[in-house]
Amino acid sequence: MVAPETQPQQLDRFLGKDLGDEYVFYDAAGEQVHVLNATARRIYLLCDGSHTVQQIAQALVADYGIDESTARDDAAETIQRLEALGLVSLS
Repeated sequence: MVAPETQPQQLDRFLGKDLGDEYVFYDAAGEQVHVLNATARRIYLLCDGSHTVQQIAQALVADYGIDESTARDDAAETIQRLEALGLVSLS
């Protein structure tokens, strides 16, 4: 589980295109494509190295009207997936 005080940072391993309600990533060789839905896109955009996981969860509460526990779990899980894909760093 990602610690609430962690400040994830976007990586530039993939070429990205923000489509407004989705974010699409292509690797430089064109071998992989990743598409983030609207919620994952919102989380990714907040992974700028200045927001903590807790702050990202609070943004989800404000944006989607969900409870804080659900927002915290969703943010942490999505950030872990983004890290596994090489889209963000947790260090």
